[in-house]
Amino acid sequence: MAEDDKLRLAEDDDLARAKAFWHKNGKPIIVAVCLGLVGIAGFNFWENRQVERSEAASVLYEQVRGSLDADSARPGLDTLKHKYSSLTYSQLAALAMAGLLVGEGRLDEAARELEWALEHAGDEGFGHIARIRLSSVLLALDRPEEALELVAGTQMEPFEARYQEILGDAYTLRAGEGDRERAREAYRKSLDAQTDDWDRKEFVKTKLDNT
Repeated sequence: MAEDDKLRLAEDDDLARAKAFWHKNGKPIIVAVCLGLVGIAGFNFWENRQVERSEAASVLYEQVRGSLDADSARPGLDTLKHKYSSLTYSQLAALAMAGLLVGEGRLDEAARELEWALEHAGDEGFGHIARIRLSSVLLALDRPEEALELVAGTQMEPFEARYQEILGDAYTLRAGEGDRERAREAYRKSLDAQTDDWDRKEFVKTKLDNT
């Protein structure tokens, strides 16, 4: 048999095999490719959507942060809570609102904003910040029991110095039997846990000396 004939037969055989394979597997391959393309398109859509949401939330957060008073900040914060509660911008905005409310002497409202921020905290570090600020507001509201309950059982690192100071303040404010020594112990632990750049050292020393 001539080489050309052999080659032609080989090509025909390959074509026949290809046709048989495609007849058997063509539809699943098409489905798999389509699903893959749909998956890529879906992921790109989701990613773009997340970017858009983040940008919109960022704008609202800047509006809240730049507000001169709590009432003017309220619409932006409410939108963030309603539409973007899972994003950090909404939690940061709640902290900013709490700061405005504290400055206006509206401590009960500030406590509610901080409770919301703590409940929706997206990471451990942010949760510490919200908890510490909420505890401070509770103490300012003369509610030491709630502050103690909030801090109790908390994994304090890396904020142990600040948490122990709060415990000292709470025990001092409660002023029950044995609370004076508990307060002093907490202040001492706060000083022991301090870092070199902690700027509340002298303040805590004064509290300890006056307890």
